[in-house]
Amino acid sequence: MSSQRATARGASAPMPSSRTDEVRLAAAALFERRGYAATTMTHIADASGVLPGSLYHHFGSKEEIAVEILKRFDQDLGSVSAQLATSAADLAPEDRFRHLMREVASLSFRHGGAVHLRYFEPPTVATERLREAQQVHAPGLERMWKTTVDDITGDGTGSENARLLRFALKNLTLDAAAYFQGHPDPAAVADDVSELLLHGIVADCPSDDELDRSEALKAVEDALSTWPSRPEKSVDGDVRTRIIAAARTEFARHGYAATTIRDIAERAGVRMATLYRRVESKEAILAEVVDAFSTSLDKAFRAALTTGEPGAASLDALAKMFVNARRRFREESDILQIEHAPDSDLAPLSRYARQTQDRLRLLESVLQRGMAKGTLRSFAAPQAIADPIRCVFWLAYQDSGRTSEARTHAFLRRTMLRGYMTPNS
Repeated sequence: MSSQRATARGASAPMPSSRTDEVRLAAAALFERRGYAATTMTHIADASGVLPGSLYHHFGSKEEIAVEILKRFDQDLGSVSAQLATSAADLAPEDRFRHLMREVASLSFRHGGAVHLRYFEPPTVATERLREAQQVHAPGLERMWKTTVDDITGDGTGSENARLLRFALKNLTLDAAAYFQGHPDPAAVADDVSELLLHGIVADCPSDDELDRSEALKAVEDALSTWPSRPEKSVDGDVRTRIIAAARTEFARHGYAATTIRDIAERAGVRMATLYRRVESKEAILAEVVDAFSTSLDKAFRAALTTGEPGAASLDALAKMFVNARRRFREESDILQIEHAPDSDLAPLSRYARQTQDRLRLLESVLQRGMAKGTLRSFAAPQAIADPIRCVFWLAYQDSGRTSEARTHAFLRRTMLRGYMTPNS
């Protein structure tokens, strides 16, 4: 994440009231930008303007600071839940949905450090106290998300579409600071996501049969057929493949910075000397994992958006691609969800960030042409909604029960293309 992001949202950040608060806020900004493992007490002392020795008068360890940051997030989440129970109670279902999106997303942005701390498993040396602090306790919000979604169309609690919409609402708000990195206005992006989910982007959406026969969908399916098969599984007889697979798993669990070469060797079941005979360095492994993933993603992404007329079929094919990518490349997408940033010191991550921006520019151009032709709704500028579209498509919907790729794709057709509230969608 870039340092510009913190500047852009400075107006909404909490103000320090004491030196201890200054230390906590400085640490939170570092955890958000650098990650927990890559941040040291010296970094925190420098950022907060205190001597390293003096820092220990405020906090006994880096973990103690992290626990305090997570506790503050949990406390504020409880406060916002209580406020929403009153402020949203009398709102119509759609207004309540939008209100929940705005308020919880804004809270997430104010606690970007806590969001980052929650994302990866803590280091193996972490205490149970840190692991417990990573858990979100928001029963009041859970009830509001459930009743709000159920009230939108009356689908009821047993509806798979309602369950997936609740999943999207929860993840895109609680983890908004991770999904919408660099966005200067969390309330605005929340409004755009609400509009996309509830009313869709397509002006007059074709039938499912027409979408199934589109050139764009066929091009994406052809691209998907070239993707490596089950890349998360290692090959028993291939030591190098085991090493790469082990590294991918460890990076996804703990983050790149927190993973050591020894961690990779132990998971792969090889000696350190054996590992170094097969790979050059930890960064070289990261480059191999990230570059292979980005190449596969790029081929299918461009197939979706450069085949046929820009509009419903393009976005439907893109949804198909993302649903498959999030399952096929689960570990890669977990690594990159919060790790990549244009200003990263690691070449593979900064390279991936630039490639992501190139793909977003292509999506913006497709949205622009579709809006100009009248096939796509023009409720916001293409530059404002390209990233929200990508983020909604990119959610790990398979974590919401046993949801198949086909059901997830159907849900995205109902929401992002047609709009959840559109009759007979």
